[in-house]
Amino acid sequence: MDPITALAALLPLGIEAGKAAIQRYLAPEQVKPVDFAQQLEARRMDLEQFKAMQGGAESYRWVAAVRELQRPVFSAGVLGVWAWQAMSGEPAQDVVNMASAVGFYLFGDRTLFYVKGKAK
Repeated sequence: MDPITALAALLPLGIEAGKAAIQRYLAPEQVKPVDFAQQLEARRMDLEQFKAMQGGAESYRWVAAVRELQRPVFSAGVLGVWAWQAMSGEPAQDVVNMASAVGFYLFGDRTLFYVKGKAK
């Protein structure tokens, strides 16, 4: 595996570790929630931000469904091209990089969410 690809796969984990260290050691006290009500309000704002990033109530449901259905089709296509090229010889470096990105999307992203959930 190319060292650049390996570093790119580990970059999100490093970013989250850096953010956690900054939040723990350098964040001023007024940023940290003091009681349960402030923590609950912060979680509510995070949920509203997540809903807004997903399209909110203004987005049509069929648009979200098409977007969600494109992901596995694209992933299967990239992995299929990579497997075909791997069987017929050495795959192109661009195909290997794209397959690595899809592999991170399928497995590394879930692992990152699991690590972030355990850190809190």
